[in-house]
Amino acid sequence: MTHTFKVWSGGLLITTLLASISIVWLDKPIAILIHDTFGPRHFPDAFIRSRGFSIPLASALVFIVLGLSAIIGRQFSKLETSILLCSVSVLAADAIKDQLKYAFGRTWPDSWEPGILSLVRDHVYGFHFFHSGQSYESFPSGHAAAVAAVMSVIWIVFPKLRALCAICIGAADAGLVLLNLHFVGDVVAGTFVGMSTGLFTVALCLPGFNSSRHSKGLKN
Repeated sequence: MTHTFKVWSGGLLITTLLASISIVWLDKPIAILIHDTFGPRHFPDAFIRSRGFSIPLASALVFIVLGLSAIIGRQFSKLETSILLCSVSVLAADAIKDQLKYAFGRTWPDSWEPGILSLVRDHVYGFHFFHSGQSYESFPSGHAAAVAAVMSVIWIVFPKLRALCAICIGAADAGLVLLNLHFVGDVVAGTFVGMSTGLFTVALCLPGFNSSRHSKGLKN
């Protein structure tokens, strides 16, 4: 059993604990407090939700372009390799979070269009396991997962950028909560999903990742 697996297992336990605490005691009062303080959500997220701005689509295009380059015979630099790893990590995170959203079926803190059930507008709060539909896709946060999927790869490959990675993850998670796009528990779970796919991607694609040298970053 490697040290990396022990760290990941500990992270899973901590995430489960924090998400459970948030769901039971924090999510509902925080969402209501944000609504009472800042008013109804007016965040223009139609662009983010449009197919033209699709993180998985962008990642898939990167994967295809780099895949074609690889079979042509091009050798990748460390930066190009990290971009490939980020795209794979995001695609994996997107697939996993979709399955988890269906499994948990959680309603949203606030609604962005008619027909979307939420705590603020409809006083609906809770999980509806194995329910499909837009009303039941709050947990885990896909945006938090995508950000963490990229930042976790960068964290491993470029250790000097770890402070920036932590700031990016924290800022994204805080923004999702403060805009009432997600509950706290959603971003906690989503972040762990993204961090896991980043870790798994590097471990699968880079030989020797579990050796002691990985903690100092990957060699050029």
